[in-house]
Amino acid sequence: KKEEAAKKKAKSATRIAPEPKDPREHLNIVFIGHVDAGKSTISGNILYLMGEVDERTIERYTKLADDKGRGSWWLAFIMDINEEERAKGKTVEVGKAHFETKNKRYTILDAPGHASFVPSMIGGACQADIG
Repeated sequence: KKEEAAKKKAKSATRIAPEPKDPREHLNIVFIGHVDAGKSTISGNILYLMGEVDERTIERYTKLADDKGRGSWWLAFIMDINEEERAKGKTVEVGKAHFETKNKRYTILDAPGHASFVPSMIGGACQADIG
């Protein structure tokens, strides 16, 4: 019994302690609006301006948008990641991305605007702290 207790104690001593909870306030921001209102574009622009997207990725998205004849959509491609969304220019699923500042942490929720995807939009809206 003593050996088992010693083994258990040794095992528990080697466990990695969970990281402390980040004390900064966290906010979920949802962008909701009509199809083609620019929700994905503004979401992508925020991430770009906050330095969450590297230049190499921006170059790739710019080229991809140009190749599809949609040169102005490169910022939307940051949020609209599946091929269907990029081909049609319509968000299908709620896009989710994170950024942080010195004092706060944020999650951007990019909701679909097309009537066919209202259930997904409602799902995104339900998660919002700010919208």
